[in-house]
Amino acid sequence: MTLLAMLLALGASLGWGAGDFLAGLKSRSIALLGVLLVAQSTSLAMLAVATLVGGAGPPAAEFLLAAVAAGIAELAGAAALYRGLAVGRMSLVAPISAAAPAVPVVAGLLLGEVPGPAQSAGLLLVVVGVTLASRATDGAGRVGPSIGYGILSAIGFGAFYVAMDVASEGDLVWALFGARAAAVAVVVVGVLLVRPRPRPGRADLPLLMSIGLLTTAADTMYAVATTIGLLGVVAVLAALHSVVTMGFARVVLHERLAGWQRIGIAACLCGVGVLAAA
Repeated sequence: MTLLAMLLALGASLGWGAGDFLAGLKSRSIALLGVLLVAQSTSLAMLAVATLVGGAGPPAAEFLLAAVAAGIAELAGAAALYRGLAVGRMSLVAPISAAAPAVPVVAGLLLGEVPGPAQSAGLLLVVVGVTLASRATDGAGRVGPSIGYGILSAIGFGAFYVAMDVASEGDLVWALFGARAAAVAVVVVGVLLVRPRPRPGRADLPLLMSIGLLTTAADTMYAVATTIGLLGVVAVLAALHSVVTMGFARVVLHERLAGWQRIGIAACLCGVGVLAAA
């Protein structure tokens, strides 16, 4: 596990965490499909330009199919997460969503990616930290929806981690563009069928577009990290976006962190330190 891969994965966690918080916050006043449409379209426009500038032809069909699968999986994970952040407790939904690395960790093991003893210890600390954080709640929120949406989000993001790792082996830019194009297509169909309200206004556009920028940056850093680091380790570090979201919820929304959540976050940070030293 190279230092660069670790830094890129942590950078992805920061981008996703900030974007998730903003999207969850806006989903409380704007229809979820409206939030997704603006954010995903902004990201697609950026990636379309990058694809044209790059000038490379599309990779083999299997890599494009993996990109499409990654885009749909990420969209499903994001939709569940944003909805959960809007109707439940951010400090509970976010850490449950961070269980997503269970999917790529298993996939990495099946592919023969076996981490060393120190890396295994670091991963264990992070997983335990996420588990402890997800158990905690002060009872002042809708726990049921928070857990349900958190689990759905974890499954979606976990599938994205695996599919994007495969797609990135073909061509990084095309993998990102294909994933976002698939996601936007699904969102557009949803908007045409549902015609959601309330819709975003002009005043909402800058913030919604910033979510797209953050997501694009995070996706790019994660995709690069998977090409130079172990999939299981990269995915676990990237999933620390939940800690970022919880931090924003604590500072901006004044959601109280229970004792177990604080211990869980501390365990996550210790795990990152062990992985960095490994």
